[in-house]
Amino acid sequence: NFIVTPDGLEDQILAMVVNAEKPELEQQKQALVRQQNEFKVSLSQLEDDVLSQLSAADPATILDNLPLMSGLENTKATSKEIAVQVQAALQTEVEINTSREEYRPVAAEGSMLFFLIIQLFFIEHMYQYSLDSFVTFLYKAMDRAPWSDVITERTASLISTIRIVVFRWVNRGLFEEHKLIFSAMLAFKLLQLGFLAEEYNPSHFNYLLRAPSVIIGDNPLADWLPGKNW
Repeated sequence: NFIVTPDGLEDQILAMVVNAEKPELEQQKQALVRQQNEFKVSLSQLEDDVLSQLSAADPATILDNLPLMSGLENTKATSKEIAVQVQAALQTEVEINTSREEYRPVAAEGSMLFFLIIQLFFIEHMYQYSLDSFVTFLYKAMDRAPWSDVITERTASLISTIRIVVFRWVNRGLFEEHKLIFSAMLAFKLLQLGFLAEEYNPSHFNYLLRAPSVIIGDNPLADWLPGKNW
């Protein structure tokens, strides 16, 4: 858990979600990455071959060296073919990434939830959650989410199901006095991210957490509210 970052975990969860929802898309992505690496290796080898041939050639007769000229022409032609394939691969990559990004909100939800629950350690040192356990419940939630062929509806279903499954998993392992704290943590986080109907006001939230210890002004409710409470 110590080497995971929110953005890094989001990308990992995105790959897991896409692999589960559209395995052919993730396979294309991985194959494309391998293909691009092969292109880079091929271009590097071609450059090395050209340099090797030029360094071994006699400068006085280099223009009359027909095998060398033929090799250079073949290298140039191969390089152009690879360049065309690279451009086609880049276009394919854009299309694949566009499709994968449709599941980005689901990955963002998963990353947010994991980094939220690991903060419970500051409340009680017994509350420690491994990434492997979190991923297990993530897959369980994905299996339980109602299916829809419409991507927006499917992502909304995944987000809500993941949220409630993770919440129940964590909540049942908390002490009673800490369950309300966890609920508040999740509610404030969703409010901060704009997932709730209410408007998030940072100054109001900060006042709620860090209200001034000394209140300036007289108690206007002294007839029923004690001064120390005011």
